Amino acid sequence: MTLADVEFNTRGTMNEADEIIECLRTLIMTPAGTVPLDRDFGISQAPLDRPLDIAENLLAVEIIDKARKYEPRAAIREVRLTANMEGKITVKVAIANA
Repeated sequence: MTLADVEFNTRGTMNEADEIIECLRTLIMTPAGTVPLDRDFGISQAPLDRPLDIAENLLAVEIIDKARKYEPRAAIREVRLTANMEGKITVKVAIANA
């Protein structure tokens, strides 16, 4: 399975929301351990091999924790994963400006 798409629902001004969305998209789409000077940046890909309900919980916790660390302007309200029959996973993140 792979993370394919990230979709965000936001509240706030468009300029600030656009910046927050871009930062979160970069964080979520970056595999953890791949940024040379910050190995903690990004999201672990390990949960993607788990059943969807377990993967959703593990990824939601990690996304919320990493967003608090790397993008404190965003308050994550909800993280949902959906998967199609080909194993493509879509992440939907609802945020509110902090």
